[in-house]
Amino acid sequence: MKYPLDKICVKSGVFCPSCQRKIESGVVTSDDIKVLQALVNLEEKLKFLKKGEYVKSIDLGEYMVVLIKNGFEQVELAMLEKELSDIIGKRIKVIEHVSDLKKLIEQIIAPASLLGINKIWLPTGEEIVSVRISRRDRKYIAKNKDQYEELIEKISGIKARIVFE
Repeated sequence: MKYPLDKICVKSGVFCPSCQRKIESGVVTSDDIKVLQALVNLEEKLKFLKKGEYVKSIDLGEYMVVLIKNGFEQVELAMLEKELSDIIGKRIKVIEHVSDLKKLIEQIIAPASLLGINKIWLPTGEEIVSVRISRRDRKYIAKNKDQYEELIEKISGIKARIVFE
């Protein structure tokens, strides 16, 4: 797996000047380092990790979202979620980072199903994405609606508003 830091630095916990600069500048956070250490340790056990690339981790309090890329199967992502959850001691949701906003949002809100996405341009020039979710899936999203909106914004860089129809 490709990492933002050197594998040796992650394993040892002692960072070279290049890795230290990435940490100090905020490119890599302490949450990232915890997940990176877990991924490096899992690489021998889960061989499919070798084809991937780590993007980032976002801590949302009760659970953590890990973004990776390079075509993983759904079974592999589920296996990785379980292993990372056991190591880190927190619920982990692994999402494959893709450029298609619709596919990215579908992964974030799963198991709820996405009805559609509408882009809304405000008079201020700001762009908001309206994420339409079925009313019957409200039970999955409703209590953490703000967290999901925040997560979509952190990952895509576009403000999101979740609407139940």
